[in-house]
Amino acid sequence: MKPLALTIVFLMLALIAFGGSLSRKQNGQVSPKANDYRNVEPFRGSEVGNTLARACGDCHSNNTNLPWYGHVAPISWWIESHVREGREELNFSEWARYSALERHNELESICGVVSNGRMPLASYRALHPESRLKAEDKKLICAWAANEIEQEK
Repeated sequence: MKPLALTIVFLMLALIAFGGSLSRKQNGQVSPKANDYRNVEPFRGSEVGNTLARACGDCHSNNTNLPWYGHVAPISWWIESHVREGREELNFSEWARYSALERHNELESICGVVSNGRMPLASYRALHPESRLKAEDKKLICAWAANEIEQEK
């Protein structure tokens, strides 16, 4: 194929992908104030609430803040899939609606996944350095989870 034809094909594909990404409704996008779990107990005004928002909030709440590339297909499809899966696993915006058993199970899981580095995902940490959890952050989250489990009894 001639260079001009290749350029035209490339531009058409880029326009289709970009246009498609603009027309797609963002999955679960809500206003920043709506369902902000940091205003709900046990997160309100707490250090752990701020830590969870910083490290986990984009995928595990309804307060997803997409970067510029999160609006460009096909990357946007991959990110939307991760966010959807994250919310299905745990959604802090729905915390108050969880049953006592669901909260208990999530609290037991949270400490384990942050302690062993499974969460936040390495791919997310690579692009979002603010999400990296220091040892103190992990201890804070685990202490909070243990305290919440005790209070649930």
